[in-house]
Amino acid sequence: MKKTKKQSPEYRLLITPQINEQEQTSKTLFLLETTRLFTNFSYELSVKEHMEGKVIRFNILGLRPPQLSLPAIGPARFTREYENLRGTFEVVIEGIDGSVTSFSVLIQPQRVKLLKSPTKKYVDLIVDKKLWPSN
Repeated sequence: MKKTKKQSPEYRLLITPQINEQEQTSKTLFLLETTRLFTNFSYELSVKEHMEGKVIRFNILGLRPPQLSLPAIGPARFTREYENLRGTFEVVIEGIDGSVTSFSVLIQPQRVKLLKSPTKKYVDLIVDKKLWPSN
């Protein structure tokens, strides 16, 4: 019997609520990063984003060198905040190779809850900041 090697995800996505106490606004943070660490620079992920209705789509285009070329170790990252998201959203991540992973999440001002996750995925979704490995 052949053993199939479980492929580890290439990316991880953190979706978490952020409250701005001074402005009394709620935001939702989306932090997408590579699971691979780069040893020379902390690259930025080049991502085309699009939100239409209750679908948020992130198309990963590639890596971009950092604006400051100071040596650093870390993953390539993309960060975006959206204001006042509430309800059930489909979050779609499309990789450079065209592979697609889609999640269904419930976004509330105090928490984000994963409703549906695909069985085969190349992106890990994390909704609890405490479980984020880069803390």
